[in-house]
Amino acid sequence: MEFNFAKITNSRLMGSMGLLIVWKEDKENLYQYFLLDAEGLGLADYVSLKNPTKDEAYREEERLMGGLGSDRIKISEKEALFLVKYFGKKNSYYEKPLPGDVEEYIDIIENYETDLTIEQMYPIICKEINDEVEFINYMTMRFIAWDKESLRYFSGNEEISNMHITNINGTLLKNEVTSKGKGKYISEALYEDNDGYYFSKIAFSICKDNGKFKINSILVTDKEPVYDFEVFDEISKPEYISIYKLKNKESFLEKFYIDNPFLLKSDMEDGVFFTRFNFNNKHVKENIYVINNDIKAIYYQIEDDFFIGTYSDNCRKYITKILECNYNEYVERQEELYFEENILYDFVESGSNDFYDFLD
Repeated sequence: MEFNFAKITNSRLMGSMGLLIVWKEDKENLYQYFLLDAEGLGLADYVSLKNPTKDEAYREEERLMGGLGSDRIKISEKEALFLVKYFGKKNSYYEKPLPGDVEEYIDIIENYETDLTIEQMYPIICKEINDEVEFINYMTMRFIAWDKESLRYFSGNEEISNMHITNINGTLLKNEVTSKGKGKYISEALYEDNDGYYFSKIAFSICKDNGKFKINSILVTDKEPVYDFEVFDEISKPEYISIYKLKNKESFLEKFYIDNPFLLKSDMEDGVFFTRFNFNNKHVKENIYVINNDIKAIYYQIEDDFFIGTYSDNCRKYITKILECNYNEYVERQEELYFEENILYDFVESGSNDFYDFLD
């Protein structure tokens, strides 16, 4: 087949990217959707569509890329195939199985030859950063994720790239950035490792080199263990919960998912859970970064109940207005509640099928 076009999200600094490659031959079209994970998986997901309609192709692209909060950049065939090969090789290194119909892309991983390097791809797959706090938050994220590749690229220093305080690819949950002047910053990082939660202070010295931020040095304090309930207190935030009764549940869920392909859908034991992310990653520019600040709303269907969790009154009004306008024949509002901390996700995780019993 002949290469048609490809695009990639410039979300490498968040750890994951969406890659779309489209091939054509006469009237045949093949759309390949790859989720690239730089933190221990490689190719994390793969879906292909043969001769999709425009709506089908759009929905799948939104499912792949819509929640990553990044721009979509057109890239060449050479660049696209390099990324498939590069991240596909990571699966073997991490001893992770390749996803989806492997036969559709295994030849690229095994036989494609290229002189491209990942360093040459970084200006494409990483968003441009002009804000120092945003840079510190991203570098703290990469440091906690034990991301040697990114630390090497943004420092040019092998010793810095080998520094780490996590046992695995850890997750930054919360970070507070303080400027000490003259390119010196302190990150107060709360993070998850494979054996629990920890707090550590990380000192960065940065500069600009040819208009780009660069790490000069990193200094780390000893890490301190943190209890689960303390972590919850740190990352929890006020939540508005709107509760609806559903009519014709199956038809509603089908229409709702088709209409909102950018939602992350998770099938639960007793229902369906959806996450709606913001369409950008502006929360990384804040002096206090919190991992769940990129979530605009969560939705949970269980039996004939439908719950919506939002995190500001304006967002609540916006989300509920859309629901009640677009799905008025399916939903009937029952109640709206306000909580000073996150409740809905805990209810989803609890396995309970009665929200009010759960609250008691």
